[in-house]
Amino acid sequence: MNDLTTQAQAQAQAQADDELRQDWASANAAEAEAADAAAAQPRDAGTRGPGDQDERAGRSLILPAVLAVLLVPVALLFGGLAPMATDSCGPDHCSRALDQALSEVVFSLHATFAGTPALLLTAGVLPRRPRYATARKLTAWSALLPPAFVILRVLALPQ
Repeated sequence: MNDLTTQAQAQAQAQADDELRQDWASANAAEAEAADAAAAQPRDAGTRGPGDQDERAGRSLILPAVLAVLLVPVALLFGGLAPMATDSCGPDHCSRALDQALSEVVFSLHATFAGTPALLLTAGVLPRRPRYATARKLTAWSALLPPAFVILRVLALPQ
């Protein structure tokens, strides 16, 4: 009796396994057909896939690059002429505030020469996907901060 019961249970289990395999295969076949049908249909103009390019990616870099080309020479001129602010007090008798401001100008000039091109280059090489649009804009516009700081700091030098 044990052998008959064991055989019946094994046969029922095999039948259940076969049914599960058939159900799984038919479900996978239905999913594959749905995916093929979706791939065959043309996409709407409003929907984007993960591989789509951002058409406006180059335009987000143009204005910051043009402004950088205009601001960097002005920052270089202002930063280069800033030490002339110490002509009236001499190199040893100037106030600490003026010395601190001039050291900030020199540091910002170094950041202008290193940071501005690096940030513009980074904004230019970011992937042209829509999800990177914000990062591209922030990186491009942040490239203008060092030369703008040099100009503003020189214009506000203490006495």
